[in-house]
Amino acid sequence: MKTLLKPVLFLFLLSINAMAFAVTLDQAKADGLVGEQLDGYLGLVVNNKAAQSLIADVNAKRKQVYQQLASKNGVSVDVVAKLAAEKAAEKTQSGHYLQNMQGEWVKKP
Repeated sequence: MKTLLKPVLFLFLLSINAMAFAVTLDQAKADGLVGEQLDGYLGLVVNNKAAQSLIADVNAKRKQVYQQLASKNGVSVDVVAKLAAEKAAEKTQSGHYLQNMQGEWVKKP
């Protein structure tokens, strides 16, 4: 029984540690780690591995949705992504980051 307890405890602690480093989209935006880009995708504001992973995941899902909408409406993915970028900018909360026309990160007033 004692020999089984150590590996189980180790795995439990490891899973808690992994959860502590996981970051949600809302949290990453509030913490200023990520922002909305002009192309309809998330961008990295501050170099952070958890945020990079989150961005990759969210952007892959966004691209899939953009492709579906583009096919359904007979337009390019870029057109859908740019429209999504406009909507995302409108919905972005005050204090969260947006990319400006010069490619710089600015906080939404």
